[in-house]
Amino acid sequence: MKKILAKLALGITLTSSLVYGENIVPEDGAKLKVWESEGPELKWLEYVGKEFDKKYGVKVDFETVAMTDTISRLEQDGPVGTGADIVVMPHDRLGSGITSGVIMPNYISGERINQEFLPTAKNAVTWSDGQVYGFPLAIETYVMFYNKDLLPNGVTSFENLKAWDKENSFTNKKLNKFAFVWEVVNLYYGQAFLGSQGGYLIGNRGTDKNDIGGNNEGAVNGIKDMLTLKEMSVDNPADVNYDSMMGLFREGKIATMLNGPWAIEGVRKSNLNFGIQKLPTLNGKQLNPFSGVRTLAVSSYTQYPKAAQLFADFASSEEMLKKRFEITKQIPPLAKINELKEISENEYVSPILEQAMDSTPMPSIIEMGLFWDPFSSALNDVYLEKAQPKEALDKAVKIVKDQIDSQK
Repeated sequence: MKKILAKLALGITLTSSLVYGENIVPEDGAKLKVWESEGPELKWLEYVGKEFDKKYGVKVDFETVAMTDTISRLEQDGPVGTGADIVVMPHDRLGSGITSGVIMPNYISGERINQEFLPTAKNAVTWSDGQVYGFPLAIETYVMFYNKDLLPNGVTSFENLKAWDKENSFTNKKLNKFAFVWEVVNLYYGQAFLGSQGGYLIGNRGTDKNDIGGNNEGAVNGIKDMLTLKEMSVDNPADVNYDSMMGLFREGKIATMLNGPWAIEGVRKSNLNFGIQKLPTLNGKQLNPFSGVRTLAVSSYTQYPKAAQLFADFASSEEMLKKRFEITKQIPPLAKINELKEISENEYVSPILEQAMDSTPMPSIIEMGLFWDPFSSALNDVYLEKAQPKEALDKAVKIVKDQIDSQK
């Protein structure tokens, strides 16, 4: 930890007065390593690396590491000098990186991020002390996918979907036909219902581990409303996983499903006539899904903090994020996105952005990791009628609180 703090102090000395990337020069002999998941995201970063090298004369190498694993890998590899200089992660992993000291605060671009990015993106990379960690790349949340051949205009409310289902006798569970499907026991999707009436997992914008609202009256009522959808969905949560849901939707056996922008390309390849929209209301309430921000961050162990910060700044510039959308179709979280016609006029962008503005950024503190299993069990027990919503949520909250207390 002393080594990390010393390097951070060096970073402050070198760059604290620098706000924009053009004011900083890479170290002599600098070379960088970046970790990113395999796929179009890596293809884009390789493009950025080539452009960065052209402009600054710094070579950038890339290694394939799943973005959900980059922080844990950095905690292992950073101290022995084999870690990356820059890593990509979902913003909810920032808390782990900050707490363990492996992520360096932004000493350039802080003001640019405040000015140029959407509030959700700014909040996602801003720690409770106001310090910015990370450079936003893309914003995502889940929405309603619908089969246009069945529902040409989408769905305004779940009540309307139920009425359509009954009128058309669409749901036939023996034939694996369902009006609506989602990954029931995945808390990531359960948040949409839990948060629809004031329930929340972690208070103070996801930063106060001592304020848990996952079993308050709003959370209980939201889960009760969720159960009313079971009549047009699967009977057993174990029957639903991502691949099976995607397969049935592409076959036209699912009328609507909860999914995110990562599913768009897979559905398009099936030639299904589909659309996406903001989540419909349930019992007159707007659902409240999680949103996430894919983020670049600089390792505290980097030997080239100026070059690494400069690369992250360069990659998160408007020009590079526009190129990122071209390659990945993931939405850049820029405040001026509606002015970027090549992005805003894409038929899939507007619904995702609209939903992202009415969502809850996934908490990024390290304690968030304690919530997944207990709440997934609660959702499973409630759906299978093994427990009442209040009972199941009380149990989940108690487990989380006991685990938090055990870490003090």
